[in-house]
Amino acid sequence: MMAVGGLLAAGSVLCVLLSSAQEPELPFSHGEKLRYAVQWRLFPAGHAELFLEKDGKQAGRWKATAKAESTGYIANLYKVEDEYQSTFHNPTFCSEGIHKVIHEGERHREVSLQFDYNSGMALLRERDTAGDAPPRQEQFSIPACVHDVLSALYYVRTQPLHVGEDFEISLNDGSRTAQVRVEVQAREEIQTEIGMFPTIRVEPNVFSANLFKEKGRMFVWFSDDDNRLPVQLKVQTPAGTITASLIGIDRWDIAP
Repeated sequence: MMAVGGLLAAGSVLCVLLSSAQEPELPFSHGEKLRYAVQWRLFPAGHAELFLEKDGKQAGRWKATAKAESTGYIANLYKVEDEYQSTFHNPTFCSEGIHKVIHEGERHREVSLQFDYNSGMALLRERDTAGDAPPRQEQFSIPACVHDVLSALYYVRTQPLHVGEDFEISLNDGSRTAQVRVEVQAREEIQTEIGMFPTIRVEPNVFSANLFKEKGRMFVWFSDDDNRLPVQLKVQTPAGTITASLIGIDRWDIAP
């Protein structure tokens, strides 16, 4: 009986190991918090953070939260207090939806975008939290897998990122789904407050895909290692260049 029990125990351990081996290794972990200093043109403009956690209620489900706030002189000119929260699934990183609370100058909005893959539709609900404008609700068709603006960032972190090899992602930010080409452009060293990072520069063509009304370009520098940390983000528009640079890493397996 003891031998049988030992075999059963060994078999159980083997099953657990095999199951774990089948899960793809991810460049991020539960509880990761990344903190950024934000500049507009040459002025300190504010700070931002990205926080990632596992959903304990459902295996493979992740929740990402992004916060941004203007500070100092820039806040006196244009106050920003934004929070985005996205839910998505590993290993596809298909988004369940994103919720946005937006306070930018005179604009105060709450936006909910939910993706229903059974019906192949996205449901957008938007309301003005400061005025009397009636709430807006619209539906759009979506493909079998779609990313929101946050889940797309984490999906790109899982990709090989070979310079010269581009790829596409399906991105929806509340209207029609756009096919966004992600150009993997070059290896560069980026200096930050917490050190020098070898990085890979990536340009997601979100402006060319007509996701935004403004004209511009976006670049993201990911660390050239297994962590694929977003070290720097830069958005160039006619109103000026906004740069977010990494200033803090809260993660048990990375020393800042």
